[in-house]
Amino acid sequence: MTNSKPQLAQKKRKILGPTGRLLLKAFNWKIEGEIPNLKKMILIGLPHTAMRDAWYALLAVWALDLKINFFGAAWVFTRLPSLFTISKNLDRLGVPWPLWWVQKYLMLKLGGIPVYRTNSKGMIYGAIEEFKELENYILVIAPEAGTEPVTKFRSGFYFLAKGLNIPYVPIEIDFKNRRFKIHQYKYVQGSFEEESDKIINLFKGVEGATRTFKML
Repeated sequence: MTNSKPQLAQKKRKILGPTGRLLLKAFNWKIEGEIPNLKKMILIGLPHTAMRDAWYALLAVWALDLKINFFGAAWVFTRLPSLFTISKNLDRLGVPWPLWWVQKYLMLKLGGIPVYRTNSKGMIYGAIEEFKELENYILVIAPEAGTEPVTKFRSGFYFLAKGLNIPYVPIEIDFKNRRFKIHQYKYVQGSFEEESDKIINLFKGVEGATRTFKML
């Protein structure tokens, strides 16, 4: 960061920082562009096509010494991913295991915020009120909400950016070129549909882990 007075929410990690940079290099991944030196922002990552996106994203967070918060489905905090749907309850997907409490501790330590999808009414309003009290933060959101193709984004990023009056930063998870490409930050200026169209056009054709980004 070139600013003599950094405002960015950062966390220097003596071991994990160098580890993240080393592993990204070992996996032949790179980071293009810079996270803006701002006190508050939302990072939106696309396309999100596989669970391994989170692994590479975590390495990037460590490599950049960022202090982040992110929303995640409640089951991700205590259960292991599964190829098969075991429960119809959206908060009880995945496979339970004995060390769930360790998993939950680590996820919360990393900045995770569990989202209970069976009872999420008022969640965005509550998050806006909570984040208004913080001096600086980086909130990471995947607008697709999951790894399956979608016909429209979840509106959370839009209402959070608008309600908090903070910019969002589009970031490509580009598996073809093995890179995270950081785009120029933007403030919400139009409707949800208009902002969504801007992002769709920006990411059109980007190759994720399992598919090329496009809206159905």
